[in-house]
Amino acid sequence: MTMKLRAVEGIREKLGSFVETEGIALEIVDRGDAEVSVAEPRERLESNVDLLNSGGFITCTTARALAEKLTISNREMGKLLDHLDIKIKKCELGCF
Repeated sequence: MTMKLRAVEGIREKLGSFVETEGIALEIVDRGDAEVSVAEPRERLESNVDLLNSGGFITCTTARALAEKLTISNREMGKLLDHLDIKIKKCELGCF
């Protein structure tokens, strides 16, 4: 079963191309049910397991929990966070 990310219009197309190119098993949708939403904030906001704030930040523990929720590897999660310009805080060295 492929997990879904709901993304705002401004980043949906690029995010879809990215996950396809990287071979990350996620479906990018614009509406409906999704495990996680992706937003494009105006300032650096903290992300959580339900909402990724593009250009924001996330703790290492939360990023690992999110990878598990989405059934992707920590490596794939790291690539996704890099693509969305989400910084990892409180790093637990070597996870991503």
